[in-house]
Formats: sequence, C-alpha cells, structure tokens
Amino acid sequence: MSITLATVLAFAPQGPGTSTAPVVINEFSYDDSSTDDLEFVELYNRSANPVDLSGWQIQCVEGSTPGGVNTTYTIAAGIVIQPGGYVVIGTATVPNLTAGTPAAAVNWLENTTSDGIVLLDTTATPIDSVLWATQLWTAPIPTYIEGSGLNGRVFANNSATLLTYTTAQRRSDGYDTDNNGADFIYSGASIGAANGSTNSLTLNHVQNCDGAPGTALTSDFWSSFAAPLLADPSAITRAIVSSVPQILTIPPSPQGGNVLVLHDPTGGGNSQYLRLPVGDDFLAECYVYVSGGNAVLGGTEGEAFAFGVGTTDSYASPADVPGTYYAATGACTGTGNREPGATGIAWMGYQTAAGTSFYLVDMNDGGPGFTVLGGPITATPGVNDGWQRLRIRVAGNQVVGNFGGTFGADDGQRFAGTTTQQVGGQVYFQYRECVLANGNILPLVIDNLEVYGVLPFGVSFGGTGSPTNSGTPAIGTTGGDPVLGNGAFALTCAGMVPNGLGMVTIGLGGLGVGTPVVGAPATALLYVDMPLVSMLTASDAAGNTSYALALPPINALVGLPLAAQWLDFDLTLAAATPLGT
Repeated sequence: MSITLATVLAFAPQGPGTSTAPVVINEFSYDDSSTDDLEFVELYNRSANPVDLSGWQIQCVEGSTPGGVNTTYTIAAGIVIQPGGYVVIGTATVPNLTAGTPAAAVNWLENTTSDGIVLLDTTATPIDSVLWATQLWTAPIPTYIEGSGLNGRVFANNSATLLTYTTAQRRSDGYDTDNNGADFIYSGASIGAANGSTNSLTLNHVQNCDGAPGTALTSDFWSSFAAPLLADPSAITRAIVSSVPQILTIPPSPQGGNVLVLHDPTGGGNSQYLRLPVGDDFLAECYVYVSGGNAVLGGTEGEAFAFGVGTTDSYASPADVPGTYYAATGACTGTGNREPGATGIAWMGYQTAAGTSFYLVDMNDGGPGFTVLGGPITATPGVNDGWQRLRIRVAGNQVVGNFGGTFGADDGQRFAGTTTQQVGGQVYFQYRECVLANGNILPLVIDNLEVYGVLPFGVSFGGTGSPTNSGTPAIGTTGGDPVLGNGAFALTCAGMVPNGLGMVTIGLGGLGVGTPVVGAPATALLYVDMPLVSMLTASDAAGNTSYALALPPINALVGLPLAAQWLDFDLTLAAATPLGT
C-alpha cells in the first residue's frame, strides 16, 4: 500500500454572493485629498440581461437628518448597462466616465462622517445601497441598510507618492451578500475596470523587508495616508521634535536584516492593504515588534494597532476590545476618533505606558459587536515582548491564531474558533495613535510577512500491496496531521517480516500508476515515481516499523505533495527479487 501526503494551500475563488439585485454599486469614492473632484459611483450589471438605467437615480443620503437627501443624480435617458458591464458617474476629472452621462458637481457625495449612497429605479425602489460610519448616524437608519453598513470612514488619498488612490470596492465585481461590511474592501482605484485589477501581487507572497532603508513599499501596499517604509531597525525614529530625531533602539528580528515601519509619522491613523487579489481563505504570518508598554506615554495616551484578514477603514480607529482603552485614552476624544472600521479576523494590540495587550478578535462585518477568540495576552518585558510571531489561518469558518512560537508552525500561544460568517478580504495593518505629541509615537514595526491561500491538508491511500510469506505490509501515519511544523508526524508500516529489514521511499508528486520490479513477484509495483530519499528500516518482533517525517515549519513548502511506499525484504519468497510492498 502506498500513501500520498499533501499540505496544500491555494487561492480560493469567490462566489457572486446571495443578493438578487441586478445592478449594484460596485465601487465609489466620496472623499479625496484634492478638492473632492474625484468623487464617483461605479455601477455593475451582475445579471445576465441588459438593464436600461434611464431615469434611475443615485441619492446621497444624510446621516444626521431624518430622511435627508444631500444630492440626487438622475441617470440620462438611453443609458443601458450590459451584462458584466460598468457605468461610471462622477465629477468631470474622474477617468472612464460613461459616455452620455453628464458630469456630477464637485462634492456631490458629501464627505461628512455619516452618509450613504442609494441606487433607485424609476419607481423609487431601492435596488442597492451603501451606508458608511453608521455608528455615528443620528438620523434613523434607513430600512434598506445592508448588514451594518460600512463602519469607519474611507479617504481616497490620491497623493502622487502613493501611485494611485484607494477606493471602496466590492471584493470582486458584483459580489453582494446584502451586507456592506462583508462585501466591500479598500483597494487601488479600478474605475470602469474589474475590481482588484490594479493589484500587483499574487499568492503566494513573501516580503522579507530587506530592501534599502527609506524605500516606500508602494509595490506591496495600498495606503490610506502614508506608505510603509523599509528601515534599519536600529535607526527607526519616532518623529522629529525640534529638528532632533527621536531614535528608537530596536534589535533585528529573528529573520534579520531590515524591517518595515507602518504608521503616519505626522500622527493620526494609517492603514495598509496588501496588494493581493482578495479571497476567502488565508494563511498570513509575520514578525511584529512588541513592547512591554510605551514608557514615554502619559496617563491619558495610548496606541492601537492591528494585523488582520478582512479589511479596515482609512483612519484605523480601533474597536475597544479591552473595554477600557478609550476610557484610559482621553487624548483621543470625540466620536470622530472612535469609528472602528475593521472587519474579519485580526490580532488587535493596545499599548499604554503600563503595558501592551493582544487579542485575537472576530470583528465580523465591522458592525456592532465582536467576538474575542483569544486573549488578552499581556506583553511582559523580558518574557514575551520584543519580536513575536503573529499568525492567522482562516479556512471557511475555521480560525486559528498564534502568538509567539515558531514561524511556520502551528504552535506558540494558540487560539482556535469559528466565525459567524465567511471571512474574506485582504491582509491589512492599521495603526492609530492617541498621543499628545508625535515624539511619543512607538510605530508599528513588522518583518518577514508571508501570505498564502489555504486548502485542507490530507492523507490518501492508493495502490495495491504485495504480500510476503509473513503477510501484506500496510502503511499508515501517526503523530497527528501532515501540516508544516508538525515535528511528530511519522509514517508507519505493519505486517512486515518480524525482526526483518525494509526500506521506505519518499518522493515528490502524487502516486504513480505502479511500475513492475524486475525479478519480483508480479504484484510488487513501485508507486513513487520521483524518489527523494530511501532509508533502510528494521521491524520489531510484531512486524511493525516507523519512520519519523518531521515536516519543517517553512511556509514556502505549502502545496507540496509527497508520496511514500514501504518495501519489505523476505528471503523466503521464491523470487529473484524477494520483495513485498
């Protein structure tokens, strides 16, 4: 009998969602860093038939006035959206505006903290809607809200240093589950083109952060305000105060070399979105520098950061997972500073002068309520501060998070749970300071980010065993699942010649069709076509043997199928090559 092992990870395609809306708001921007002259709404036809949009309306609704409408745009006669097609409506400077649609006025979509967009057909029936910063609405929430709306605010930074600006867009064209928080992410603008088409990275992705210090990683990340910068860990500055750099002393990470700093040194919040095609299942892992508290902070100051799989808003305001963070950080007052927008699964960190704590959190769709899956973990100086590995693995509704332990292995402080809904989106980082002076900032610093798609591992058996005069060898496994980092995994074989010699062969790829062995019984076939290693083994008096196959904690080996087979030598067989298999 032969065995095939697989620790397979792959990108999982997305479904279209569960909505029945024929046309949806596919991408939009209501606030940018210029004079708000890049505001637009992109519509997408997710149905199989053309849709005549003549006379349909896009309303910008007001979150502070009951039933309030800021602007109404009526789509011109003769505008038909084809199946899989786009219609783009926006200000005159927006690229790829649909021909025949008059330009909208500058600031037609107000960028106040709580508003929304609703698409109405000619009977004034809401077909689709997106509401944002819904936790700040003072007007009654419209009944057509999808899920909890989008929490937090989205700022489309069109600074030339960031290459392109980020927009709110569906995870893929037409993806609609009737829950804004589950459907939208923030990625590079793709106006009039497929969502995600401006992403430059593909799974699997590794960023070791060892480029030249001062380099902005715009190749890897979309950013809300400031691009992440590569840095020498010993030369990272908090900020420049009175022209004097406030230099931190950070040791090299376990990976060594340079590191990545992810914050806005001018203060405020900052979010980074990895430029990867979005998908449902991820394995994301990195080193994060963890302090035992930022000693220079005052009693009302704090910092919060996150490493997650889902999405987050531009301003990176954290949910108050500890329940005491905002009460303790009076430096960050006002509802405008407390609009959490993170979704999905995240490691959330909270840092004050007294210490730093971590939680593994299911942020769900970003709306009210969240589920703590693990923590708090308190970073103690000299115990679990310094460089720590953070890991998130999401497969379906199954979540595993790891703090510390061995990079690539499912160890350390481990938490597992299930999500209330399908997690999807992108890998993101967020940092938000609540400090009185930028010289007190302790930025988010990471190294060795690795991201993979996920499919289940497994063991399958195939082929036909060939008997000896003692029985037919039967291969098996022990020591748990064949996952990377499992040092206890082993192959076993029973039914061998007692106190005899055998040989295990392990190779790449799946099982072959079976090749005859010259001089051996006709039933003795070799199934390992690409052998890597063959080792002699000894069986005990009961005919049992084993071979330790510790699977190394190296993420780059994911997707590697292995095949294994045992040969059993029996000199009592009447064959020139006396083998059982």
